Order: sequence, then structure tokens, then C-alpha cells
Amino acid sequence: MHGPRLFLFASKMMQGSSDVVEDLLQEIWLAIYKGLPGLRDVTKFRPWAVRIARDRIYREYRRRKPAERSLDHEAAEELVAEDDADSAVEVEELNRGLHTISPEHREVLVLCYFDQMSYAEIAEATGASLGTVRSRIHYAKRALRDALKGSMS
Repeated sequence: MHGPRLFLFASKMMQGSSDVVEDLLQEIWLAIYKGLPGLRDVTKFRPWAVRIARDRIYREYRRRKPAERSLDHEAAEELVAEDDADSAVEVEELNRGLHTISPEHREVLVLCYFDQMSYAEIAEATGASLGTVRSRIHYAKRALRDALKGSMS
């Protein structure tokens, strides 16, 4: 049930080959298993698991620089359509733009648009306040829009 979502989150955040993501996912599931006794509220499993995945991904970021990430066409259209309905941005351009924004901004966009998490769930998963999540999403969209404008010039 949670496996595909964690795989999607890890693959979008890491931009790596599926082998790298699979190895990282193994570490994530092991950490989740070891941490289960500490989970107080089982209804909060999803944001708790994403937080563990996030911690492992950022640890991996520090170890290596991620390769270029790919954005699927459906999510790309949704991301662009929300702020600029008249924009005719190609998925490839959006992928290049997504590659240029910070991991914190990329993270909230991936959680919001790919994992369909609510702002409250993202706040819980990232350990940030709800206002910070809203702000990051706003600035992430702006940074992505600026990157796209820069690539079109």
C-alpha cells in the first residue's frame, strides 16, 4: 500500500537509476521496521514513513549529488496548470526547471503533486510548520516558473 508512494517519492527526489532508488528504498523500509515500536499513532503512519524516507534521502544527498530527475507528463501538466493556465510548457522544459530548484522546494512539490499529500501531512512529514509548507510551495512554484522563463530566453 505504501511501497509505490515511497518509491515514487524516493525516485523523484533522488533522480537516480532505479537500482540506486531500490537500494535506498531497502534502507528506508529497514528504518521504518526498526522504528515501528516508536510510532505512537498508527493513523499518522504515512507522514511518519515519509519523514523517515526524507531523512534517508537527505543523508544520501550529502553522500552524493543526485542525477537529473524526470517528471511525468500528467504531474507536469498539473503543476503548470495550477498557477498558469495559459502556459504551454513542455515536460522536458519542466524537468530541466525542476532540476534547478533546491531540494527543499523540490521535496514539497513532489509530496504535493506526486504523492497527493495535504499541506498538513507535508508539514508533519518534513517537520516544518504549516505556514512554512505553504511558503515553500509558493516559493518553489515561483522558482520553477523563473527557471522556466530563463530556459525559454
